[in-house]
Amino acid sequence: MSLEAKEFIMNAVIDAILTRRSVRSYRPDPVPPADLDTILLAGSYAPNGKGLQNWKFTAIASPERLRQVNEAIRQALLPIPVTPETHPYVASLIEKAQDESAEFLYGAPALVIVSHLSSDRNAMANSALAIGSMMLAAHSLGLGSCWLNQLPGLAHLPPVLALLSELGIPEEYQVYGSMALGYPAEEPKPAAPRKEGVITVIR
Repeated sequence: MSLEAKEFIMNAVIDAILTRRSVRSYRPDPVPPADLDTILLAGSYAPNGKGLQNWKFTAIASPERLRQVNEAIRQALLPIPVTPETHPYVASLIEKAQDESAEFLYGAPALVIVSHLSSDRNAMANSALAIGSMMLAAHSLGLGSCWLNQLPGLAHLPPVLALLSELGIPEEYQVYGSMALGYPAEEPKPAAPRKEGVITVIR
């Protein structure tokens, strides 16, 4: 029996989990400040190793700053050579960067950068849980979101390194992910059917 065919105990939280989708096209409308604050608060309440809260959430809602982030990503990609070993996705980003008008943030009106004290062994898990909580909070408020991976992979390169410093992210912190945020430009497609065999219950 597929997972979709089962009956679930539903509530607002379960509904948000089952209906959230990654959004890659946004309206230009700004994210309401109160909603952004709520989403960031939800992230700060995510589970984290030993409750140390060794993370930092940097939210950007300034159009000029967002352009700077986008351009820093583009400039960091431009000099990277494409070799036979280059992952196809990375190669596509490098090719995309040749276009001066390339958009790497999906035109989202807000971006949340999640960095974490890199010496904490739980850094990646903590960051992922925080972004997941923020995505669910955003969806519950009628907003869309999408995990973006460009900044973590490019953070060691001068254009992005300079940007992160300018944004006040400490040197001992590493970027583990970022999240585009805004109102979806169109209704996201329903989730694909869940794969068989993913869940095993031993009773």
